[in-house]
Amino acid sequence: MLKNSLFAVLLRSPWWYSVLIGVFFVLISAAIANGQYIILGVFTSLPFFGIATYSAYKQAQLPSQKRVIEVAEQVQKMRPIQIAEKIAEPYVEARFDSEAFKGQAANLMLVRGNRTILVNTKRFKAANTGIDPLEKMVAEGEKAEATEYLFVALGVISDAARKYASQNDISILQAPELALYFDGKADIS
Repeated sequence: MLKNSLFAVLLRSPWWYSVLIGVFFVLISAAIANGQYIILGVFTSLPFFGIATYSAYKQAQLPSQKRVIEVAEQVQKMRPIQIAEKIAEPYVEARFDSEAFKGQAANLMLVRGNRTILVNTKRFKAANTGIDPLEKMVAEGEKAEATEYLFVALGVISDAARKYASQNDISILQAPELALYFDGKADIS
């Protein structure tokens, strides 16, 4: 699906946007020719109702804004290694080996088979995060044959850092993502 197609945009939008579009098609078809084409409107609206159902399900899985704020406050009181261990919990349950990383660019290394994940929580309190800590983590990760990276940052992430992260399999975990880890709902696949 194209990133800016109508359905892709609706998947990222609140679920009720899709419902409104679906209802619009039904109402327009009912208004045209005294309802002779209502069946056409119903069938045209089905994809939008399907998108609305899927979006509502996915959005119900996300933590509430209140929970995100609670986790952000809780994380502010924790040490970096405690956060890294909290993030590692679902991986350890999935039979990953967790060990301290012997470098400056990460706290933990999670290993299972040919999948190696570096977890960096060292700069989580930084107000602004640029590209430098991400580059250092990738450089050290290449030596350790890392396949993925988890970088925790509660502050502002620069656009250059976000672009670099998307190009190098780095998942940036901010308060909403941390809430998923803290609540045991993180998708680690």
